Amino acid sequence: MNLHLIGKDPESGDHGSPTLWLDTDTRDLVVQGWAADELTRATCLADGPIPDHEAIVRIPPRMIPLLREVLRVADAG
Repeated sequence: MNLHLIGKDPESGDHGSPTLWLDTDTRDLVVQGWAADELTRATCLADGPIPDHEAIVRIPPRMIPLLREVLRVADAG
């Protein structure tokens, strides 16, 4: 695994979350975000089960430029 830091939420201060990385070996997007609240989880569960090895996370809209950047880097591969 070789993670390339794309960026952190510019408004998170010293908390460092949410954060985006690109695994340059697999081209997977790796996300650190806020754990979803129970209402969000319940709403998502209405569309199907969430496996124990998966999580629902929230990424704020202000991180859209970082999402674009991680996709650009992944495509440039």
